[in-house]
Order: sequence, then C-alpha cells, then structure tokens
Amino acid sequence: MYFGSVRFYKHVILITMALIVISSVTSCAFMAISNYHMKKLLRENGLAASAHTPSINSDDTAATDIRKQYNSASFDYQKLYPLLNIDNDFIYDEDLPKSVYLTFDDGPSSLTSQILDILKEHNVQATFFINYSDSMESQALYRRMLEEGHTIGVHSTCHQYATIYQSTAAFLDDFAQTAFMLEQVTGVKPEILRFPGGSINSYSKAVYQQTIGEMLRRGYTYYDWNVSADDATSTVTRDQIYNNVVNGVQKYNKSIVLMHDSSNKYDTLSALPDIIEKLKSQDYRFYPITKDVKPVAFDYVD
Repeated sequence: MYFGSVRFYKHVILITMALIVISSVTSCAFMAISNYHMKKLLRENGLAASAHTPSINSDDTAATDIRKQYNSASFDYQKLYPLLNIDNDFIYDEDLPKSVYLTFDDGPSSLTSQILDILKEHNVQATFFINYSDSMESQALYRRMLEEGHTIGVHSTCHQYATIYQSTAAFLDDFAQTAFMLEQVTGVKPEILRFPGGSINSYSKAVYQQTIGEMLRRGYTYYDWNVSADDATSTVTRDQIYNNVVNGVQKYNKSIVLMHDSSNKYDTLSALPDIIEKLKSQDYRFYPITKDVKPVAFDYVD
C-alpha cells in the first residue's frame, strides 16, 4: 500500500524540499529584478550610489551625503525659488558661419575693466559668466558690460565644487544668490549659465543629469565650450593661450571659447588683442551668447 508507506513519506519530504528551493529561487530572482529597476531609476535621476557605498549609519559623514542624494528623489527642490525661471521656447537661431563666442569665467576682477577696454577697442562683444560680487566696483562693471553689448550669465556664488554639487538643491542655493543679485543690480534677469567645471565633471557625476534637467525645466540655457584657452592652469604661457584659441577655432564653424578673467590672468589679458586681430584677419566674427544661440554641451556619460 503506497499511502502511509515509508516510500510515500519520502516522496512528501522530497516534494516539500523542492517547493522550498523553488520558492527561495523565485524570491531571490524577484528581489534581483526589483533591485535592478531601482538602480536604473536612481541612475537615470543621477542618484545611483557606487558599488562600494558604505552602510548608512547616523554618525557616518559619507552616509549622510548618500542620504541627501536619496532624499532628493522626492524632487522637493522643484519648489525652491519659484521666481527662478525663464520664459524660453528653446528655439535657436541658425548658426552663423565662422562665428566665435568669447566667454570669460570667474570674474569680475581687477582685470575685467581692462578686458572690457580691449573688447571695446576692437568692437567685439563677448559673454561674462559671473562669480558673485556685489561691490560698487563690480556693480559698475555689470552695468558697463550690458551698455557695451556684452551678455551676462551666472557662473557661481561660492565656486566650491564639493558644496555646489552635493545635490540639485545645493546647486540651486548657489545659483539663486548670483542670479538674483545680477537682476537687482542691472534690472536684467540672467537667462544663461555655465556650470562650474562644465556641465559634467567628477564632482557632479552623481547629480548632473538631475541638475541639468531642473535648470532646463526652469527655462535656463547652459553653455559648455568646444575651444579652451587652457588658462585655468597657472603654468600656461601667453603664447600657449594664443595658440590654443587660434588653432582651436579653426576646427569649428561655431566656436564657444572658454577663457577666464580672474585677477591673476595677466597672460590671458596680454594674448587677447592678438587673438582677436588674428581671427578677424581670417574672417571670423565675434558675437555674445544669448539664449537663442544653440548651446555647445558636453555629452552625457554612463
């Protein structure tokens, strides 16, 4: 008789064990799929932690930073600074041939007025991405920039990458101070920006997609560059700055040139007249950036 026999109970035990194994495997597979989709969601929002993410303990500084990133998934930063927005249709003018857009980051400084003098002498308009300064001298420079046909964009308030790129909310905190100051001083609302270090850098890799998306949602246009003077380093020479710009521009129909007007950029100041004269002799034309100029932007990275 099979039922109640030793053989029957052996089969019951084997079937039970098989069901336990199948249940465990199915559960693990479900958890793995759920984990994959969660990581994908976080990665798409710029929130994915690395494979070596430490456990989240209340006393751990790194864990606090991770917690800030995950908390930002609520998108509460969208409620910050409701006046921080631009009416923008993101329709760009056709690129002009042999066009050059000189841009100066990190000013104003003691050299900015001299740069403005050179630009005025050569009848060239440029773009200045501003670091926060509300001194009387700086305010006068902002007004002069606009009066002479230049455009002004926001660069940063503190220019401390580790602070700015903690989260999208932190970036907005930094951006808003300079944007509101410039509007108050000039009566003109800044419409363009340049991210410190460019839109994608080693400090912003956890939040750059989210932050870029938020600035675009608010109507702002950001501009990276395709030609660099490489004058951010202290070792570059005047001749190198000249060659970097003049040779770099030859590669593009439209060049957005990264330069700096912080107080120690004497070689940039010295090279600027020759750069302008050389490019003009080659039929290049100079323009200021507005939100109607199609941006040059760095490619997203995985």
